[in-house]
Amino acid sequence: MKIDAKPVEQFVAALNSRGLQPLFGRDVPRELRTSEVLEIRDMYEWKIRAAAENPWIPALEARIPFQLPPLYRLLITQFRFAEFEVGPVLFFANTGTDVYNELSRAMFAAQYLSPFLLERGFVQFGRQAGGGYDPVCFDGSRRKRGDAPIVQIDHEDVLIRSRLRVIAEIAPSFQAFVEQVMVGKFPSQ
Repeated sequence: MKIDAKPVEQFVAALNSRGLQPLFGRDVPRELRTSEVLEIRDMYEWKIRAAAENPWIPALEARIPFQLPPLYRLLITQFRFAEFEVGPVLFFANTGTDVYNELSRAMFAAQYLSPFLLERGFVQFGRQAGGGYDPVCFDGSRRKRGDAPIVQIDHEDVLIRSRLRVIAEIAPSFQAFVEQVMVGKFPSQ
């Protein structure tokens, strides 16, 4: 089944045109940088960039319990980006480098939390925006036509009580999230 790439391209164009939060050099590879922030040493403006290939994605997909939502998969296979916040979500970076919040590592980094989520069909692709630790995940147990709701999980309930508690449903699907960003419901930071 062929997926229409236009929504992802529009999503990326909207984020790039709004401007993404500047990051320190250790968090944004040179290929994504557009200019240095003059007032702060080693901080850079940057943009999401198209990629010819992202060869780490198949290995990442082999470690998760279900296929990623098609539009999200297009995003991470066709583009490279540093971590960024949109509305309530901090998206993990997809650079193929050793940045702190790199998707291929961050998705599996929490020693107890990551296996707990994956065993229950939740695939973490980000965290709560604003510096929170709560994982933001695709809820694989409620997939429809390949897409999945985006939910925020209470990390303390998992770590302290070994219990999964969804704090919020951020969007009923990744497609819906992209559409909400496009109409301005979720601003980028």
